[in-house]
Amino acid sequence: MDSKTLPHRKLAMFLLLTGVVCSLYSVTSAYLVDDNPYRHLITLNEKASYQLEWLVDWEAERIIFNITVQTRGYVGFGLSRRGKMVGSDLVIGGVDSEGTPYFRDYHAIGNQMPIEDPSQDWELLEASETGNQTSLRFARAFDTCDADHDIPITMDVLSLMWAYGEVDDDVQYHFQNRGTYQAYLLDPDLTPRAANPKYRSRHPEEAQALKKLDFARTKVLPEQDTLYWCTFHKLPFTRKQHIIGFQTVFPNPQNASHVHHMILHRCRAPPGVSQDDFFGGPSRSEGTECYILDQPNNLPVPYCREVIHVWGVGGRAIFFPENVGIAMQELEDEYFMFQIHYDNPNNGSVNVTVNLEAYYTDQLREHEAGVMQMGDMQPGAHSIIIPPGSLNHVIHGHCAPGCTDRIISPVDENGQGVLMFATFLHTHISGRSTRLMHFRDNKELPWINYDENYDFNFQQFRVLREPRQILPQDQLIYRCTYDSTSRNGSAIHGGFSTREEMCTVFTYYYKSSRGFALCRSEVRTDRYMDHLGISNYTWSRPLRQMVVTEPPEYAGLTMRDYINNHIDWTIDYRRELQRLQIYEPQITQCPRFYWNDGRMFTGPGSDGQRYTSVDPDFEHSSTMPLIPRWQRPPQCTREPGRGN
Repeated sequence: MDSKTLPHRKLAMFLLLTGVVCSLYSVTSAYLVDDNPYRHLITLNEKASYQLEWLVDWEAERIIFNITVQTRGYVGFGLSRRGKMVGSDLVIGGVDSEGTPYFRDYHAIGNQMPIEDPSQDWELLEASETGNQTSLRFARAFDTCDADHDIPITMDVLSLMWAYGEVDDDVQYHFQNRGTYQAYLLDPDLTPRAANPKYRSRHPEEAQALKKLDFARTKVLPEQDTLYWCTFHKLPFTRKQHIIGFQTVFPNPQNASHVHHMILHRCRAPPGVSQDDFFGGPSRSEGTECYILDQPNNLPVPYCREVIHVWGVGGRAIFFPENVGIAMQELEDEYFMFQIHYDNPNNGSVNVTVNLEAYYTDQLREHEAGVMQMGDMQPGAHSIIIPPGSLNHVIHGHCAPGCTDRIISPVDENGQGVLMFATFLHTHISGRSTRLMHFRDNKELPWINYDENYDFNFQQFRVLREPRQILPQDQLIYRCTYDSTSRNGSAIHGGFSTREEMCTVFTYYYKSSRGFALCRSEVRTDRYMDHLGISNYTWSRPLRQMVVTEPPEYAGLTMRDYINNHIDWTIDYRRELQRLQIYEPQITQCPRFYWNDGRMFTGPGSDGQRYTSVDPDFEHSSTMPLIPRWQRPPQCTREPGRGN
């Protein structure tokens, strides 16, 4: 090892010892640069002293990174899975005191000093030092073929690791200058410049064209760990507008830590009642707890079925393709319902503020988008059961061909069905990977979207590189993989809490098929229920869990108690449960809540009132197709001894 290499070994050791685990909350959102959705520009720290730009070069299958840091010392950058140092892929670079650039590729293998790669796969393109600023431009192939030392760049989320110091050869005093940033490096970002506050202030004419509607709420949380709270909002418009994007703002990280997700819904009054008469009173109230499985409900939650937008933990802005918008003020006196899932595991009294910003324009776009929720039935307590101490346990949720036929039919005049252009992949804290699979004519097509490195703390609505055509009779299956080994020997069941589980995906598509919002499934077969040892259950609002009602010897037990205290989790029992969960027929529900002209299906609620209900023929059966399966492209490998 020569003397010039040693300081960068010190930096690698510094990164290892500090763990590079901090993730700053105050991060500038990426926004569109040079009208290229694959060129991203972000600021990685509060002092704005570390700026990162990356450009996806699809033709060459590589990414070009440009880093500008306010330092005359070293600069560190790297890729990691789930923010872990072990297995990370690091580069250290800068310009030394003699004006000579240095730049080397390392990898971390454990709790010891990271090792310089035998194959140097990060390519330095340019290095400069001007005043107190160091700039590095370098490139990395999506897949370097170095499976032992490098992390491939795929559709999975990655942790971008960053660090810097003030001098080139001494890093021990600069522990504060490091952090991580979660990113889907290959995803486009359609955020317009006019959505950036600084740009809006400098270009008021563009800000005027892109208007902003705030859904801001402050809530004092009660002393309970999970709260779903719904409020009603009248839209301040007299004519139709199009929403073209959303972003979420919190005043500080503590507020953000108490919000699990938010959903914006469109509301429709029942026939013969005006919107104002039906929703005006609720919009002036403080809101209501909205577990809509339970009736009666004091406010008209069941009349707000259509999803407009979903935000999850860590989510950043999403903006739509330039030809797509979401309609507002379709109805006279239109109302939206804003649902917030608050997470309060310590059961303390906490004041939480949040603002969901909807960007809109009066210049109507060609296509109108809708949102479809797919996956396992919610809360899914009997279908989502994950054995204790399990790795890679799989749950599926189906959207059956019979349902896609109802939702998408009739095909439009061009025979194109609908085009899905964005997905929001969602599980809770035990989720480790997700994928939305697509089947047609007894063949599996490439996955619509996936993340084999799923991170609960970074849930982003992701725009697809190319919209996916969905036709009637297509089958869509959402797959979630879980790890319960950190749950102290406890089995996990489905439910609303973050410590329970979900397996659900929200998708944006156009043209919107109005009246439909759900396409999700559950396993109901006698064989499955016999294996569980129960025959019936019901939802308990006070307990916020499913409760067993039959057989009598288990009646009154919550699903959590039952699966943890009354199942013998033998290897054979686990294997059979997994087989049944994957291959037993599932019943998909795809209810129509109202016709395209706004007329609603109505039926009796459990309290005798007339609530939004569903039309006949809304349940369809499907199974996992037993056909050759599509596989993501494998990581290539270099022949032994063949390095750069």
